[in-house]
Amino acid sequence: MKVEVDEVKKLLINKLLIKRVSKEQAEILVEDYLRGELQGKYSHGLTAFPSLFEMLPIEQEVPVIEKQTKSALLVDARKSFGAVVARKYLDTGIDMAKEQGVSMILIKNMLSWLRPGGVAQDIAERNMIGFVVNSGGNPMIAPPGGYEPRIGTNPIGIGIPSEKHNILVDMATSKRAWGEVRKAKFNGVDLPPETYLNSKGEFTLNPDEAFSVIAAGDYKGFALALFIEILTGSLIDMPMNQQSSEKKQYQKLPRGAMILIIDPKFSTKVDIFRKMNNKLAEEIRNTKRRPGYDNVLLPGDQAYELENKAKQRGYIEIEENLWKKLNGL
Repeated sequence: MKVEVDEVKKLLINKLLIKRVSKEQAEILVEDYLRGELQGKYSHGLTAFPSLFEMLPIEQEVPVIEKQTKSALLVDARKSFGAVVARKYLDTGIDMAKEQGVSMILIKNMLSWLRPGGVAQDIAERNMIGFVVNSGGNPMIAPPGGYEPRIGTNPIGIGIPSEKHNILVDMATSKRAWGEVRKAKFNGVDLPPETYLNSKGEFTLNPDEAFSVIAAGDYKGFALALFIEILTGSLIDMPMNQQSSEKKQYQKLPRGAMILIIDPKFSTKVDIFRKMNNKLAEEIRNTKRRPGYDNVLLPGDQAYELENKAKQRGYIEIEENLWKKLNGL
């Protein structure tokens, strides 16, 4: 069914206000979920919103800066929403990068944000390079050769300014995000093959049997996930390999994050930087295509195209069951 974007936004904000989320926070959170839907990241769009709603209301404290240098911040989120905390200190991070060439924001004790790619996109839109990672929370990735979940899906967001549109990476370090399990359950469909393992260590297509997920790129992806687990864990005195069998408790697990901001003006001119990135991007898009492929895409191409189309027509396609569920929250 077709629903106007503004109508969806209004509904979700009102639902959060009922749960004692401030209007400012509600607008930031809803923007993340709505942007995920508009960009075709359906496992991290409206389907994921009920999981956020179920953990509310929560008691939040005001985030505090524990340590600050000319180029780095260590923030204790004190169980505030990660997306809200990130936006609260993003201006400070941008200003530090302008002065020092690079800046870093480390965040601990935050409630998960939906996608680090959303923060990276905000940074790139301000002509900076953004590299953003966060702890995926509950262990879900099994190490190569094993099947027990040992580390989180630990996603990565990268935003790079370019002329046509910015290059945007938004990915989990697992072969597929755990949100695919939630989406498969809701839609009553199978999981993608050779991706999720059951409690016997066998691949499963049944979302109800999903016990763990393999890393993207096998041992290479696991190495990257492990690095992020440490960056957002022991580096900032946060626990790793956290376990919680209860869904609502899992959602409330405090997590860590890192936001790295690089100012291209430190080493080049922004216009030149953007032009060179666009030239490379066009050369890649013009690569000769393999049989069965209509085009060659860069990270972010499809997301920007889908988002622009949705905004131009003013509505999004939502399954009727999902729309009913959102209204019934």
